[in-house]
Amino acid sequence: MTDKVVLVTGGGFSPDQVGSGLGMSMCVELAAEGAKVVVSDLSLERAEATVTRVKEAGGDAVAVAADVTDEDSVRAMVSAALDAYGRIDVLVNNAGVFGAYVPLLEIENGQWDRVMEVDLKGVFLATKATLPHMLERGNGVVINVSSASGVVASEVGAEYTTAKHGVIGLTKQIAYDYGHKGIRAVGIGPGVIKTAAFEGAEITSDFPFYDLTMQAPAGRYGEPHEIARAVCFLASDDASFIHGHTIPVDGGSPIR
Repeated sequence: MTDKVVLVTGGGFSPDQVGSGLGMSMCVELAAEGAKVVVSDLSLERAEATVTRVKEAGGDAVAVAADVTDEDSVRAMVSAALDAYGRIDVLVNNAGVFGAYVPLLEIENGQWDRVMEVDLKGVFLATKATLPHMLERGNGVVINVSSASGVVASEVGAEYTTAKHGVIGLTKQIAYDYGHKGIRAVGIGPGVIKTAAFEGAEITSDFPFYDLTMQAPAGRYGEPHEIARAVCFLASDDASFIHGHTIPVDGGSPIR
């Protein structure tokens, strides 16, 4: 990854935010592999927190505030990345929100729209804004973060399951449309990850998806760095023959 430029959405860090830390771990690992990282987040403060971690580890990164649901904001994000480093070699569509953890009939319309806007439309908008620059150079990698919920139904809810299934389909379509033009589109499907909000906590039966996780082959929660290492591999030339697939990194939970 030496000198490659990677743009990561949802890359910010806040220790008290559930799910936070996955994007930060990606940014730190990518920088450790030699990449220059553009850390994008809805909160500039959270993005800057990740940049601090990257620089403390000796990496190179800049922070950008962006709303992946807003096309103008996404275009500005891409422009900021190009201004900072001159190109974008890899786009990691990591920004996402969770569902309401209720059955379909209990989901409010606004909640459905919010998850679809961030988790699916955000991937579409960021990819749409970045692709022209990759196509101009004749190469690039788009990595879309789906979920184990992208292949099975889950407690997170119908809106999240539907959006993450959509991310997997969109990944295939990007590969189909642009693979012959030098663009490699791949996905990653994380399982239940022990992110920053759970740091130091003892894993007990009241944790999210405890039974599902402990009955899976791995028998434990995943760690952020395990997802980050997979992202580094998919972003690298070592994965050059992987197109259109979403690689599960989920402890085997969906095979039950």
